[in-house]
Amino acid sequence: MPDFSASIDIEPWEYVSECSKREIEDLIESLIEDGHLDMFNGKVKPKNDNNTLMDDEWNEALNKLRDSRHLMSIEDEERIIDVVKRLI
Repeated sequence: MPDFSASIDIEPWEYVSECSKREIEDLIESLIEDGHLDMFNGKVKPKNDNNTLMDDEWNEALNKLRDSRHLMSIEDEERIIDVVKRLI
């Protein structure tokens, strides 16, 4: 019996536009797990393969700082805000 195969050429946006919200969430989760995307500040961002080790350590420290706000004193928060204001 003959063997047939077919291929479909679609653009990524065409695929995504047909996905349900849950399917898109699964796709994003897969992209994060496979290392194609990073999380930063609770948001997904494209993975930057040009980051140095110091960049990665800095980003990890900032994530820990953000996640630990509830453990900080008001004085700690004010010092951090003062540093940010000096840089802006």
